[in-house]
Amino acid sequence: MRYVDEYRRAGDAQRFVQAIARLVTRPWTIMEICGGQTHNLIKFGIDRLLPESVTLVHGPGCPVCVTSLELIDRAIAIARRPGVIFTSFGDM
Repeated sequence: MRYVDEYRRAGDAQRFVQAIARLVTRPWTIMEICGGQTHNLIKFGIDRLLPESVTLVHGPGCPVCVTSLELIDRAIAIARRPGVIFTSFGDM
């Protein structure tokens, strides 16, 4: 499938990992923000391919990943009140 298969080529991934290893001249710490990013980094072993000088920190999570259903229900209740203009990011 076009636009998906090109992201699954092992050779390309290995070249990126090698390029990162060449470019890292000091310790790096990278925080993933979204749980989906963390899930895929671990699922596909990217965390194990990176050089030891690159540390991944699992971040706070994006609003979609970390917002409880109770909080969403409260937001909906507020949004239904007359005269309320309720705004949110599109993915919420």
